[in-house]
Amino acid sequence: MQSLLFFILALAILVVVHEFGHFWVARRCGVKVLKFSVGFGKPLWQKQGKDGTEYILAAIPLGGFVKMLDEREGDVAAEDLDKTFNRKPLRSRVAIVAAGPIANLLFAVLAYWIIFIVGIPGLRSIIDEVVPESPAAYAQLIGGDEILRVDGRDTPTWYAVHKAMAHIAESGGMAELIVNTGGIELSRSMDIPKWQFDPAAPESLIQVLGISPINIALKPVLGSIIDGGAADSAGLQVGDELISANGVLIDSWSGWVTLIRANPDNDLTVKIKRSEQNISVILTPQRTEDNVGKIGAGVDVSRTSMPADLEAELRYSPLSALGQAVLETWQFSSSTVKSLGGMLLGTVSSKNIGGPITIAQYAGASAERGVMSFISFLAMISISLGILNLLPIPVLDGGHLAMYFVEWLRGSPLSEQAQLQGQKVGIVLLLMLMFLAFFNDLSRLFG
Repeated sequence: MQSLLFFILALAILVVVHEFGHFWVARRCGVKVLKFSVGFGKPLWQKQGKDGTEYILAAIPLGGFVKMLDEREGDVAAEDLDKTFNRKPLRSRVAIVAAGPIANLLFAVLAYWIIFIVGIPGLRSIIDEVVPESPAAYAQLIGGDEILRVDGRDTPTWYAVHKAMAHIAESGGMAELIVNTGGIELSRSMDIPKWQFDPAAPESLIQVLGISPINIALKPVLGSIIDGGAADSAGLQVGDELISANGVLIDSWSGWVTLIRANPDNDLTVKIKRSEQNISVILTPQRTEDNVGKIGAGVDVSRTSMPADLEAELRYSPLSALGQAVLETWQFSSSTVKSLGGMLLGTVSSKNIGGPITIAQYAGASAERGVMSFISFLAMISISLGILNLLPIPVLDGGHLAMYFVEWLRGSPLSEQAQLQGQKVGIVLLLMLMFLAFFNDLSRLFG
């Protein structure tokens, strides 16, 4: 239920951002806006504004729309003809349509700017061990080295290291590292192989490079539970402290993860501490495609005291944060476009596409980790929404922009019949995409 509530909240925020982009530019272009709706279906609340726009909050929170005055949708009074969308010049119509996705991208910049100003706490980027004959070993990295910068980008935490290297790994290539080795700053070149995030893959990019970050034994306390996962089905709750499983004591989160991964489809009698009471539950880890167990739960990092000398924070001044926010938005947008292209070419698995169930799970999990985590989630979904809407599929903003491009080339708009047929094709494509997203959601949920 919590995941659903945060999913609705996230969707409402992003729909308002997207539709406000259309609304604001339409008003600036002199187009009369009839309705501004968040959600579809039966109105739960509506109000007529002084500007003549009817503002609506509808029952089905899966989108929204801005309805503008348009002769193609009904009769228009003679005095309002100059306020219709269809009579505006091509540049105005392009600006109005493009404003929605652009608003989503600007929102992401704002979100990342706030995050970078507040700061992202983490663990110092100190290496514990390096796997022999790995990219890290060939780069002459050793245990105890601290990665200070990657391609000129400051990396005070492992989060920052991963973000910097993941961008390079999209295409693969050399990374220039500045590392602190025994108090001396040295330059190292690392060959980073092409790598892309895969929800089913057991390894992170840092592991692929042969690096083991310095390890802090996290207390085995649950910090997030994914709805419908094995942990949720067993009745585990956020805040539960894990004591033992089948009589084996659990002294750290890493030990717990190892135990879970080694027991797919096996019943485990887990003892937990909840509100000063010891409780036993039966937990059955779900089997993944890699034949390892998973339960759909995360650790509560805040319950572990981190040594002061290992604490770090990724933070920028307001001006520098703006530049980093633009860079972060650009890199995530670029990754999204490359992933979509890879799916069309068959080089990236379509299983990466997530639907409302997956988004709801991530929304709930991010909210449980705190406000900054939820804002980061909103930024990523806002970028995805903006990029998706720019796809040249009829009925999406990108489809309208594609038709306007054809209109610019021809010197006249496409016929209404051609536009209608294009919309039919667009609806079919969207339904196919929705079916794939739901199928992936259900496959992840039920294995």
